[in-house]
Amino acid sequence: MATKPKKALRVLAGIAAMLAFVAVVLLVLVRQAGNWGVPYFSFTSAHGSPCTNDFTGYTCEPLTLADVEFFGDVDLPDDTAVLAGSYRSTHDYRLTAELAVPPASSDAALEELHEAFGPCRKGVSTPLPSKGLTSRCAMASEDGTDESREPASRIYVVGTGLRKDGSRVIALNIRSR
Repeated sequence: MATKPKKALRVLAGIAAMLAFVAVVLLVLVRQAGNWGVPYFSFTSAHGSPCTNDFTGYTCEPLTLADVEFFGDVDLPDDTAVLAGSYRSTHDYRLTAELAVPPASSDAALEELHEAFGPCRKGVSTPLPSKGLTSRCAMASEDGTDESREPASRIYVVGTGLRKDGSRVIALNIRSR
């Protein structure tokens, strides 16, 4: 009779071990599902932004400065603050971001914007509010072609201006073709 309780304890121990194994496997699956692209699971981008998968791609929001620079192919001063930003990737991509640069780095930021997006253009409407800004500048892809007259791989509208305190605000709107 003493063997029945021992046998029951071994069966219970076996069940507990199986349940623990299943729990560990489920934990690993849930934690890694976002990295594997499973819809509606989250992951963190390589540059630190929280992202969520869906059936057609993923969305990262809010964005870190490193992700804005990576996705936008632009190098901005390190003290740039991301006020708002979103990156949507499907078979194409779309980046929208609002940034603020302190007065000390304002000129450097404008130089980087010109290097990445070209000179200021007249008659271009931007996603940047114009009220209260001076030295406004708009940069945009002209007609959707690059220097070789081939269709450009990205279309962009970038707006920037100075606030009264000398800080620079930037609005990026970039999408692939």
